[in-house]
Amino acid sequence: LRRGTLQVLGKKMSALDFVKSVVVNLARLAVLGAILYASVNIRLDAVNTYGRVIHEFDPWFNYRATEYLVRNGWEKFKNWYDEEAWYPLGRHVGSTIYPGMLLTSAGLFRLFEFFDLGISLNDVCVFIPAGFSILSCLFTMGLAYEATRNINASIIVAGIMAIIPSHLMRSVAGGYDNESVAVAAIVGTFYFWVRSQRNPGALSFIFAVLSGFSYIYMVAAWGGYVFVLNMIGVHAALLAFINLFFESKFNHHLHKCYSAWFVIGTIGALQFPIVGWLPFQSMEQLGPFFVFLGLQFLYALDLIKTKHFDNNEEKFNTFRRSLVTGLIVVAAVLFNILLGLGYVHGLSNRVRSLFIPHTHTGNPLVDSVAEHQSTPNTVYWHYFHITCYFGPVGFIACFFNRNPAKLFAILYCVLSGYFSRKMIRLVLLLAPAASISAGIGISLALEWVWAIATQALASPKEEEAASESEDTGAKGAASPADKKKGKSTEAKEAKKAKSNSLASLIANAQPFKLSSNPIFKLLQIGGAFLLAVVVFRSLIEFNVHSWRVSEDLSHPTIMVKARSHSGEPIIIDDFRQAYWFLRDKTPQDSRVMAWWDYGYQINGIGNRTTIADGNTWNHEHIALLGRCLISPEDEAHRMIRHLADYVLVWTTRYAGMAGDDLAKMPHMARIGGSVFSDINPNDYWMDQSGQPSAKLRKSLLYKLHAYGFQPEVVLSKFEEAYTSPNRMVRIYKVKNVAKRHPVGKYPAELNFVLNKSKAFKQ
Repeated sequence: LRRGTLQVLGKKMSALDFVKSVVVNLARLAVLGAILYASVNIRLDAVNTYGRVIHEFDPWFNYRATEYLVRNGWEKFKNWYDEEAWYPLGRHVGSTIYPGMLLTSAGLFRLFEFFDLGISLNDVCVFIPAGFSILSCLFTMGLAYEATRNINASIIVAGIMAIIPSHLMRSVAGGYDNESVAVAAIVGTFYFWVRSQRNPGALSFIFAVLSGFSYIYMVAAWGGYVFVLNMIGVHAALLAFINLFFESKFNHHLHKCYSAWFVIGTIGALQFPIVGWLPFQSMEQLGPFFVFLGLQFLYALDLIKTKHFDNNEEKFNTFRRSLVTGLIVVAAVLFNILLGLGYVHGLSNRVRSLFIPHTHTGNPLVDSVAEHQSTPNTVYWHYFHITCYFGPVGFIACFFNRNPAKLFAILYCVLSGYFSRKMIRLVLLLAPAASISAGIGISLALEWVWAIATQALASPKEEEAASESEDTGAKGAASPADKKKGKSTEAKEAKKAKSNSLASLIANAQPFKLSSNPIFKLLQIGGAFLLAVVVFRSLIEFNVHSWRVSEDLSHPTIMVKARSHSGEPIIIDDFRQAYWFLRDKTPQDSRVMAWWDYGYQINGIGNRTTIADGNTWNHEHIALLGRCLISPEDEAHRMIRHLADYVLVWTTRYAGMAGDDLAKMPHMARIGGSVFSDINPNDYWMDQSGQPSAKLRKSLLYKLHAYGFQPEVVLSKFEEAYTSPNRMVRIYKVKNVAKRHPVGKYPAELNFVLNKSKAFKQ
C-alpha cells in the first residue's frame, strides 16, 4: 500500500485498479443476482394466477409417486407394484421410472420438515422447476466461461438462459416433470466435463470425477441421459482424433478423464432398474462404450511403442495397421453375432423417430403423441427469438482460437439443433446451446461498440499520447532497418501516403481499433451507434416476448383461464371437478376407463384405479383400450364390463376447445388396428363440417359424446353419472359390471377378444 500497489491472487495492481476491480465485480454479482431472481420470478406466473397447483398429466403421476416415496421409503418404493394403474395387469413402478426428481423432492421435504418450516410436499413439487432453473443458469454460465474465458459474455449467457422460452417450456412452477430438473443435470454434467479438459492436472481430473457423479444424477432424472452420454463420447472421440492426426501424440489427460467419467457414470447408471444393462446392449448407447475401449487401445499402443519400438515409426506403423485391421474384423464379427442373438438391441422407437419422418416410425402409439412431432420453423422464433440471429454469430466465433470447450460448444449446437428439428419436445435440448452461442454473439457486438466508443470519446491528449506511443514503438522497431537500408524521408512519406489508400485500409483493418482515416472512423462510430441500438432494443424485445410466452406456458391444462359474458376473467375448473366427483361420489375401489392421456390425473386427483396412463409400457393393452372405445355399444360393453366401473371422456368441443376424445379417435383406431387385424383405421373419420363416418357414428365414444345433446343417440348399457358445468368432461356408469378379477392378468372372459390380437412388432 505504501508503494501504491497491491498483489491480489499473484497479480500486481495499483490500489486504484484494485478498487475498480472490486466495484466491477460487485456490479457483476448484482447483475447475476438480478438474473437469477428473474429466472425464478418469470416461472411463478402460474402460481400467482392459479395457485400452487400441479400441471399437465405426467406431473400428477410424479407427485403421486413422490407421496408414496415419502410415506413408504426407498426400499418399498423400489419394489412398488401399483395395482391402481393398468388394471387388470398393474404396473411395477420401480423398474419403469426415473426416480431422480422424486428423490430430490422427498429429500428437500424431509429437510424442511426437520427444520419445521411448514412447507408441504405439494409446495416442494410445485416450486422445484423454478428453483432448478437457477442451477441451469449457473452451469450454462460456467460452460460459456470455459469456452470464452470472458466473465461478461458468461453473464450475458446466464441472462438469456434465465428467460429463454425454450427453457421455460419445461420449467414453469407446477410443471413437476423430469425435464424440470434434467436441464440442470445436463448442463452440470457438460460443465464439469468441459472444465476437466481445460488443462492437465489433478484439479481437472477432479472435475472429470464430478462429471461422472453429475451424469449419474442425470441418468436418474430423465431418459434424455442418452443424449448426454453420446455428446461427451463424440467430444472425446473428436479430441482424440485431433491429437493423433494433427498433433501426432496421445492425450493421456483425455484418457484419464474420460475413463474416470465413463466408469463412474456407467457403474452408477447400472444401479437403476429402468436402465439395467442398456449401456452395453442398446445400439444408441454403445458408441461411448466403443470410445472408451478405443482410448484404452490407444493407451496400450502408446505404451507398446515406448517400450518395444524405440521410436521406430516405420515398424510401429506396420504393427499398428495389422493390429487395428485384425481387431476391426474380430469386433465386426462379434457385434453381428451378438446382434443376431438378441443381446444387442436395435434403436428404440423414440430414437428411431429422430432419424426418419415423424409419421413413419412404424409405431402408431409413438406417432400419436403431439410432442413427438417434427418441429415447424415457426416454433424456433417463438421459443428462441433473438438467439435466431445472434446465435449464428457466436457459433462462428467458436471456430476461432479453438479450445476443447469451444469445440464442445460447436458440437452441442450442431447435435442439439439437429434433434430439436426432429421432435418438438427436444427443443429443450437446444436452449443452453442457443443461449451460449447468442450470448457470445451479443458479447462480441457490445465489446466492439465499447472499444469504438471509448476510443472516440478519449480526450485529445489521451489519443495523442496513445498515437505517440505507437509511433515511438514503430520508429524504434523500424529505425535500425531504416539506417541499414538508408531510406530517405521522402520514401517514408510516400509509404505513409500509400498506407492511407482505401485498399490498404481494408487489407490492414483492425475492427476493434478506431481508424485514423476520417471516412472509416465516421463509419465505425456510426456503425457502433446503430449496433448498440439494435442490441439493446433486441434485448428489450426478447425480455417482453419471454414474459409474454411465460404467461402462455403457465396455463396448467387442468384449469382454463377464460372470460365471462360480462368480460370478467374467470377460471374454468371442469377437469378437476370431474376428478373430484370420482374421488367423492364413487366407491373407493372403482375402476375408471379413459383414454391413456388422462390416467395420471384420474390416479392423482380422483384417487381411482385406471386402465392405462402416460407410461404407455404395454402397446397391446392400449390397443385393447382403443378397441373398447371405438366399438359399437354392445360389443364395447361386452369387454368393458370386465375392466371398468365407469367410463370418462373429454368433450371439450362443447366449450369451444379442440383436441377432445373424438379428435383422438383416428389415433385410437390406428393403435387398435396395429394389434387387431379386423380394425380398419380408415373407417373412422370426420369430414370438415364435423359429420362422422358410419363406423364412427356407431362407436361407443361417439355416443358418450353426443348422448343428451342429440335426441337420436340412445344408450342402453351405460348410464350418465356426471357432466361437468361447461360440458367438458362426461362420466358414465357401466351397467351390469362383472365380478372384479384379481390384478395380474386378464380375466378368461376376455379371451374372445384377446384371441384376435397379435403382438405388436415394429
